[in-house]
Amino acid sequence: MNILKNDTALCTKKRLFLLFMLNFSDWICTLSLLATGYFEEANPLMKNVIASPLLGFAVKVALPLSCIFFAFTKIKTADNKQLLLSNNIALFGVSVYLLLNLYHIVCFCMLYIIQN
Repeated sequence: MNILKNDTALCTKKRLFLLFMLNFSDWICTLSLLATGYFEEANPLMKNVIASPLLGFAVKVALPLSCIFFAFTKIKTADNKQLLLSNNIALFGVSVYLLLNLYHIVCFCMLYIIQN
């Protein structure tokens, strides 16, 4: 394995882990905001998922974690082109979830203003 491939593989693994943490954070923040009664789930596909704690855990934690562990096994045998592509896809996912988490922060600020 060359140095570029090692660096790209490590970067991809870090981004996938960060993506998982942001996804988990999104789930926790969504549940917290829904519990206030001031907010609703905006994603129609996730409304029923979030309503069920077991299904929510499966979709937001167990399934992504399984996919990440599977990806980690595939990273070992991936070539540079595959690693760069997966790295860019992970970067896109991280960007999306960063925006979602920023949106949650704005919602928490709005909630604070509403309640005070």
